[in-house]
Amino acid sequence: MSVLLPTPDAGLVKRFAGGDENALIALYREEYESLLAAAAERLGHELAHFRGRVAHKAMLDTWEARQRFESPVAFSAFLEEAVRQEADIQRRKHAALRHRDGQAQHHVDVASVDDAVMALMAELHAPVTDHAHALEEVRAMKRAHTKEHVERVVEKPRWLLYGGLVLVAAVVIVAAQRVLDQAGSEVAVDRALTGEAVQHISSNRGQRGSFTLRDGTRATMGSDTRITIPDEFGGTQRTVQIEGTATFTVTPSVNPNSPPFAVRAGTVTATATGTVFTVRHYPEEADVVMQVAEGMVSVRDKDTDVTQTVKAGEAVRVTNGTVTPLDGVARDVALAWTRDSIVFVQAPLKTVVPELVRWFGMNAALVDSTVGDRPVSMRIALTSAGDAATALTAAADLVITFGKNDRIEFKRAPTAR
Repeated sequence: MSVLLPTPDAGLVKRFAGGDENALIALYREEYESLLAAAAERLGHELAHFRGRVAHKAMLDTWEARQRFESPVAFSAFLEEAVRQEADIQRRKHAALRHRDGQAQHHVDVASVDDAVMALMAELHAPVTDHAHALEEVRAMKRAHTKEHVERVVEKPRWLLYGGLVLVAAVVIVAAQRVLDQAGSEVAVDRALTGEAVQHISSNRGQRGSFTLRDGTRATMGSDTRITIPDEFGGTQRTVQIEGTATFTVTPSVNPNSPPFAVRAGTVTATATGTVFTVRHYPEEADVVMQVAEGMVSVRDKDTDVTQTVKAGEAVRVTNGTVTPLDGVARDVALAWTRDSIVFVQAPLKTVVPELVRWFGMNAALVDSTVGDRPVSMRIALTSAGDAATALTAAADLVITFGKNDRIEFKRAPTAR
């Protein structure tokens, strides 16, 4: 998202996080035009008239998550991600209707800021339907149905029980065969990725780029990334390995017997068909982060055999076999590069400087270890290394000096007397 939302006043965000509806109104008014612009950019020209609806839902999403915002940067990061998600949902709805009915949705007028605020508050205070009684009725019906079903099963002839045992045994045999097949597939992938004829495509620090794999899949790499492609890719294998971060736009295979496209990152394998998704896993990071923009991806951890399906609009973090969803802020911190920026939210300064080196190719270092744990929150566009260095000095109260070979050295700013 090239349209960056303005960073609001810290006091206003603090009131918003505390549940102050006046702060909600003030922030919505302040951000409204930028929200419309960001939504229009994500929706595209054909669906830009839905930008008011996207802005409305994004602000409601942000209000529901208000307690997590400790800084204006966290607020803006979440709101930008909410716009992205809501716009993608609107695009999928439009595509589904067009596919089903053969026609587009009708044009929607964009509300003025006053009308938008009124609509937001009206929805916020709409009466909530009490589902408790209906839910209890459903549960009662389920209990009655279960009791009736058990009674019928008990009355069935004994030969059905034996038949059931035979069926269970057959299921166990099939499941065991699948486990063996999967193990064999893992070994084949391992061999392919470590073979002598593998190809490595890399981006250096401060570089980003794109290339097309032999099966037509498009890969857009972030900085400091290496993708390993086996010699068998496009034939018996469609698995690549990544160290770094990249977005893959997968081309479905025309051969129904062709293996699905997959990305190996550490012990995690992400398997997809006809999908757009982003993976991040640098060698020094224990986690694997994945975000799905279109379609679905199956995520599996090799060590624990934990498998989970991730749908469009969702993002997850895999840590030691545990898969957890990522909220808007954590997702933005890990994957903001896909929207031409990087984000830090209360990140230790000692981890921020290496990220600047990675994404801007800077010859820089933090030479004052006494401020290594100082928290930093900021958003930087991936355009100028000079602007990034200046922004860091302001956000972390640092000064810049120059060392050997013109290395940029960040130090604690002197205390004013």
